Amino acid sequence: MPKIGIVTDNTCDIEPKQLEEMGIGFVSLYVKWKGKFERAVDIDTDDFYEFLKTSDYIPATSQPTPQDFEEVYRKMLKDYDELISVHLSEKLSGTYNSARIAAQNLDEKRIHIVESYEATWGLGHLVLELKKLIDSGEYSIEELEGFVEHFHEKVNVYFTVGSLNYLAKGGRIGRATAFLGSMLNIKPLLKLENGEILPIKRIRGYNKIIKELSTLAMEEKGKGELKNITVEHTGSLKLGGDLLDEVVKLGVPREKIIFEPMDIIIGMHLGPDSGGIVTSWE
Repeated sequence: MPKIGIVTDNTCDIEPKQLEEMGIGFVSLYVKWKGKFERAVDIDTDDFYEFLKTSDYIPATSQPTPQDFEEVYRKMLKDYDELISVHLSEKLSGTYNSARIAAQNLDEKRIHIVESYEATWGLGHLVLELKKLIDSGEYSIEELEGFVEHFHEKVNVYFTVGSLNYLAKGGRIGRATAFLGSMLNIKPLLKLENGEILPIKRIRGYNKIIKELSTLAMEEKGKGELKNITVEHTGSLKLGGDLLDEVVKLGVPREKIIFEPMDIIIGMHLGPDSGGIVTSWE
């Protein structure tokens, strides 16, 4: 059985240190921060979200370059026979395309670029589950690719945003443009489906959005066994904490839940006072 490695990017929300400890390669997207483009992983998350709350300026983002990928691939190929490279949904970023170009430049037979249709902890859960399968030594590269391709079918990603302006200005909102416009105490409920951000409904009232978002995120998929769950937020401990409490009320043990700020690339496009729940199922 060939030795297989994983490459991902910072939008998977797994800490770089943890990725390094697991032997997983990664590239970083870029943020135009304080007048210049910097790697997202080099920017303090708390500082960034505080800036976002008080600034009218929405920073620009940029995908990793093919050269960024080539650097990581070359390093990983010294230790692994083949690589599976899984990244932020192609519908949300050009990161996937940069990875594909890099693979073409180096060795397409050893580097397998597979669309995840995911973002944030949807991608993170995929990476962690993929690592378990590889470590078991029981799966061929073709079986692992198939696992990646279908993983999104067993994932729920639901979220709400403080304002749709961030998604609209970044061009990531897709059909959710129908939800533009402000109404008193109305919160949009959105989901990530097949790699695209889609509107579900408008909900009047903060408590109602918390309950409905949590209930939808906990809808069973696949065989109905909850494998992973993350509650995340863009620097809003109030929103994140209330989502966390609601999930615990629905019967999920607190120790099973990952609770943390969202990666700043995704969080920047959602804006302040945003948060969501990601669940993946057997």
